[in-house]
Amino acid sequence: MPVFQQVVLGIFPIVFINLVGAVRFSCSSNPKCTCYKEAGLLFADCENLDLIKVPSFNADVGAINLANNRITKFPANLPRKIVHLDISENSLEYIGKTDLANYSKLQNLTVSKNILLSIESGSFANSSSLVNLDLSKNEELTIKVLGNVSHDFRSSSSLRILNLEKLQCTYGVNFIIRKFDIAGLRTTQLEVLNLASNRINSLEFGVLSILPKSLKYLNLSNNVLSFGLYLAEFGSLHSIRSVDASFQQYFHQIKLKDFFIDCNDTRRSPTCKSNKLNEYSEELNIIKRNYYSSAPNITIYLPPKLKVLYFHDNLYKMTIQDFTFKTVSPTRLTHLYLQNSIIYELNGPILGINSVKYLDLSNNFCRYISNHFFDGIQNVSYLDLSKNALGEVLGSDHHGQIFRNLANLTVLKLARNRITQLPSAIFRNLYKLEILNLSYNSLSEFSASLENMKRLKLLDLSNNQLSSLNAKTRNTIDYLSKTQKLFVNLGHNKWMCNCENLEFLQWMQFSKNVVFFDLDNFICTYEKTRFRFSDIDKLLQDLEKQCSSYIITIVIMTSLIIVFITTTFWRILYRYRWKLRYMYYVAREKYRDNVQRPDNTGNSAYYFDAFVSYADKDRRFVIELVKRLETDHNLKLCIHHRDFIPGTGVADNITNAIHNSRRTVAIMTSHFLESYWCMFELNMARMEEIYSRNGENVSFLVVLEKLAIAKIPFSFMDLIENRSYLEYPENEDKDEVSAFRSKLAGTLRMRESDFRTSSSITTQLE
Repeated sequence: MPVFQQVVLGIFPIVFINLVGAVRFSCSSNPKCTCYKEAGLLFADCENLDLIKVPSFNADVGAINLANNRITKFPANLPRKIVHLDISENSLEYIGKTDLANYSKLQNLTVSKNILLSIESGSFANSSSLVNLDLSKNEELTIKVLGNVSHDFRSSSSLRILNLEKLQCTYGVNFIIRKFDIAGLRTTQLEVLNLASNRINSLEFGVLSILPKSLKYLNLSNNVLSFGLYLAEFGSLHSIRSVDASFQQYFHQIKLKDFFIDCNDTRRSPTCKSNKLNEYSEELNIIKRNYYSSAPNITIYLPPKLKVLYFHDNLYKMTIQDFTFKTVSPTRLTHLYLQNSIIYELNGPILGINSVKYLDLSNNFCRYISNHFFDGIQNVSYLDLSKNALGEVLGSDHHGQIFRNLANLTVLKLARNRITQLPSAIFRNLYKLEILNLSYNSLSEFSASLENMKRLKLLDLSNNQLSSLNAKTRNTIDYLSKTQKLFVNLGHNKWMCNCENLEFLQWMQFSKNVVFFDLDNFICTYEKTRFRFSDIDKLLQDLEKQCSSYIITIVIMTSLIIVFITTTFWRILYRYRWKLRYMYYVAREKYRDNVQRPDNTGNSAYYFDAFVSYADKDRRFVIELVKRLETDHNLKLCIHHRDFIPGTGVADNITNAIHNSRRTVAIMTSHFLESYWCMFELNMARMEEIYSRNGENVSFLVVLEKLAIAKIPFSFMDLIENRSYLEYPENEDKDEVSAFRSKLAGTLRMRESDFRTSSSITTQLE
C-alpha cells in the first residue's frame, strides 16, 4: 500500500466498509441502495449502480457512498447532516460555490477520479467541518486549483488531509508551486498534503516556510522536481515526519488516452496573483551569496522531527559527495530510501544523520564507494547495496575500511554486485551482523572472515561459482553455530564431488547446528555425472573408497604393469604432439559446418593481415597498438578478445585465426611465456609454417620485455637466432614508438616472397 494511503488510513479510518452480518434496510428512493447502521451512524451504499441521477435519502442518513456511477452534477438534495460523502469515479465536471453550502457538517469528501475541469473559488468556504478532502486523479483540473482551494480553507481549523494527487496530465506542462498557491493553508491545522503526480518542477523560495506548522506528511512523488534553493528552507517544516520525493523524472508508459486528453493547462490564465513576490528576496540573496562563497561541502537543514525520507526511483544521474545535515535539535531520521536511481559513486561522507537505522542504496548502477562514506552513518542496522557494480572496489578493500564504522549493522545485502573475490578483513568490524547476503555474484572462493560475527543467523552464498568452502570458513561456521542455529544458502553453485572436496561434502552432511537451505536438491558433478545431494550417503561411500590409500596402491601397481607398453606409444605421441594437434584442429575447422568462412575473394588470400598473440595481462598495450595499426596504417588484425567466434572452442578459434592470417605476431613478455594458450598459439603458428605454408616465415616476435628473451624455451630459440624480431622502445619516446609502429606495419604489408627473402628485420630501432 502506498505510504500516503497508510497515513490517511491511520488518521482517518475507512468509512464505507462491507459489514458481514450487518442488518440492511432501505433508506433512499432507490431500492438498490442498501443501508446499515454502524457506531450510531446511518450509512447508505449506492456504489456501482450506474446512477445518472442522485436518489433522495432519509434525513437521518449520515454517510453516503455514490462511487462508480455516472453522475454529472454535484448532488444538491442530500441530507443536511451528512458527515461522509464519496462521489468518486463519476462524471463531475464542475464544483460551484453553492454546491457545498448546505453541507456544513461534512467531514469527509472524496471526489477523486472524476473529469473535473474547474472548482469555483469559494466552493469550500463554508466547509468549516471538513477534515479530509480528496480531489485526486482529476487530470484536467490542473494543480492551479490549489490556489482556490487553499484560499477557501484560510480560516479552517478542522482540515487535516488534503489529497491533490494527479491533477495534471502525465505529459502536460510543468508547474511551479508559488507562495500564493498555498498561502491560505498557512493558518490551517493540515497534517497530510499529497501533491504527487502533478508535474511540479520546482517550489518558489518561501513556499516551504509558509506551509502549516502542523504538517506531518508531505508527498511530492512522481513529479519532475529539479534541485533548487527551496531546499535551503527544508528545515522549516517543524512537524514533518515523512517526506516522499520518489519517482522524480520517472518514465511513464504511454497509454492510448494520452493522445486524446485535453490537458487544460496551456492557455489558462493564472487564478490569482501574488502581492508579495519579493517577500523573501533578501533572504534569497543571502543564501546565494553564502553558497557561491562557501566551500564545496553542502549543508542542508532537516526538519527536526523527520523520520522517513523517500528519494528512490529517481532518474537523476548523480554522485553523492560530502553533505552535512543539521537540525535545530538532535535528528530523528531513521529510514532513508535511495534505491532504484542512478547514483554512480558514493563518496561522502554524509554527516549529521547518525540516527539513520535503515538505508537502501540498491539498484543504483553504483561502481564506487569510498572508505569514508559511512563515517556519519555509524548507527545504521539495515544496509542494502545489492544490484550495483561494487565488485571491484569491494575486492580491493584488503583492510576492511569501507564497513569499518558499521559496528551496529545487523543486515547487509550485497547480492548482484559482480563480486569475484572478497578480502579476508572486509567484514572485520561487523560484530552484530545477523544476515549477510552475497548471492548472485561470481565468487569462486569465499575467504572473507566471519569470526567476529557472533550473532550471524543467515549466510547466503547462493548462485555463485563456488566449488567448495575452505577449512577455515567451515570451522568458523561450526563455531558460530554452537550458540544458535545458522542458516546457510549454498544453492546453485558449481559443486565438485571429488577427493579434494570430500571433507567439505562430509561437513555438509554431518553438521548439526548448520541448516543448509534445500540441501537435497544440491547438484554436484562426480565422474562426469550429476548427482543430487539426496543420494549423498551413497556418494560419500563411493568417494571414501576411491580416495582411500589402498585404492592408490592398486592404481600404482596397475600402472606399473602397463607402463612399459604405453611408454613407447606416448613418447611417439609427445614427439609429434604439436603436429597432431595442428592437423586435428585444421581438419576440424575444415569440415565444421557451423563456422562462417571468411571471404577470401579479394586481393589477398588471407582474411587478416596478422594474428596478434598476447597474454591477457598485456591487453592494454595490444589494444592501443592494434588501434594505431588499423587506423593509421589500414591493416586488418585479429585479436582473440575481439575477433574470436563466440560458441567455438578456444583451440578451434586459435587455429582458425592463424590459418586465415598472413602473419602471426607474438608480443613477447614474461606473461606470454607463462600462458598456456600463448605458447599453444606460438606452436600452432610454427606448425602452420611447416605444413601449410611450405616453410614460409609466418611468425615473428615483438619483444616488449628484454628479459623475456632469456626465458624463452630452447625449442623456440631459432626464432631469435635465425629469424627477425622487433624490440619495443624502452623509453617509449613518441618518435621511436611511431617509428616502431611504422616498421611493424611495413613488415606486415610484405608479400610472402619479400618476407621470405628478406634477410632480417632491424632488431632495435636506432
